[in-house]
Amino acid sequence: MAPLFSLPLDAADQPTAQNICTELGRIFEQHRRSVVRIYATDGLGIRVGSGFFIDPSGVIYTHAGTVTNAEEVKVSFDGRLIPAHVMTVDDRNGVALLKIDCSSPFIPIGDSDKITEATPVMMIGFPEEYEVSSNFGMIAARERQHLGKYFATSHFRANMAVQRGEGGAPVLNLAGEVIGILVARIGDGTACHILPIRAAEKTRQDIARFGELRPGWVGGEVEDTASPNQGSTAQILTLGPGTPAAQSGLKAGDVILSINGTPVTCSEDVLDAAYYLTAGDLVEVVILRDGEKRSISVKPAIRPAPPAESPTPER
Repeated sequence: MAPLFSLPLDAADQPTAQNICTELGRIFEQHRRSVVRIYATDGLGIRVGSGFFIDPSGVIYTHAGTVTNAEEVKVSFDGRLIPAHVMTVDDRNGVALLKIDCSSPFIPIGDSDKITEATPVMMIGFPEEYEVSSNFGMIAARERQHLGKYFATSHFRANMAVQRGEGGAPVLNLAGEVIGILVARIGDGTACHILPIRAAEKTRQDIARFGELRPGWVGGEVEDTASPNQGSTAQILTLGPGTPAAQSGLKAGDVILSINGTPVTCSEDVLDAAYYLTAGDLVEVVILRDGEKRSISVKPAIRPAPPAESPTPER
């Protein structure tokens, strides 16, 4: 009789396990050259992090904390240290965009909206003084807050060990597509928070369209009702005078059903939907008022700077 808690691996499963290992090795070899080490110098010394090419023109995602207020930034690529231009640092999501003057390999973008709990993921980065290496883990959850403080948008929490120097590293699915960026270690580094790549792409799209960040803001507060109305408990509590929300015709007491096509079921859904708003772009907000469904167009303004106490991801 086999031991109760020690079940042998069935022979039919062995090729599957081997195939996973082979695929992880293939992905690492395919994309290791697209991952780079970042050196940022300021008056206190040199900060080191990881980054990766997102397109063939030398544009790089990295961790905001690595390059914020840096006097000089260089990228180690193909055995050379290449000066980098900081295109932007986005304090909302904890990522930065760099540009170096060269043609580059790049990692294709995956669909981070399809990532669910128990999805296996792979990270490629530069831990401390070591060479580029890979790590493997599982998505544990999507989270909107940590230690009582809300993120600007939902993050993935992954059961995957992280070392210093890996902040800004790409996190890939098993198709070899980037689905997120490592932005924070949790606790002793045995887990981490990952920004979904869709959230990072909001930053890159703003820079491509406007040459600057354009986070949208409408100026309303939302609370949850005791029971849902047409599937949503997200009710407008207050509207600031003169805000885009107030000027659009939204009113306190309106129940929000969707924002720009994104369904809303509770007040926290509004946080995620609002993250993707762009100042100056019209947004359709579907509400329930007096039992009647209505569609209202809102034009967001530039989002005010986040409060100083907002959590800063750890590099």
